[in-house]
Amino acid sequence: MARRSLNEARRSVHALRPQALQGRNFWEALKGIIKNTTAGTALHTTFNLRGKMRHLPLVWQENLLHIGQEALTNALKYAHPRNFETRLTFKTKELRLELRDDGDGFKVKDRHDGFGLAGMRERVEQMGGKLKISSARGKGTDVLVTLPFHDQSVS
Repeated sequence: MARRSLNEARRSVHALRPQALQGRNFWEALKGIIKNTTAGTALHTTFNLRGKMRHLPLVWQENLLHIGQEALTNALKYAHPRNFETRLTFKTKELRLELRDDGDGFKVKDRHDGFGLAGMRERVEQMGGKLKISSARGKGTDVLVTLPFHDQSVS
């Protein structure tokens, strides 16, 4: 029964993913998810887009949306931040997504498997990228995803 519930939850989450992207580019979808999640909270959000937008493969878009939502959920649940910054940078050879909060922070070495961090890491590795999480108690958290552009990955 628990397995069936988990499978149903996964199907529901999978069905919702394209909704965030319908009629919007990735950047607008990510901003929309963050704005919807923080509506009614005191959290101040900022968004910064650098470089020329490029088309991203759908799997990248879905994974990055999930990572962004996970980082924000973790911040709201555990860190109690006042500010949350989302920065998307398009460089010639790579894409960088940085999600930063000014909350409580944590010792990264103590939490490598917790707070959805393992799932984030798996998603980034599946895309051929790197994930760097920087945090310290009282200093907030910085989640940085770096994905290399390959000719076959970006159209």
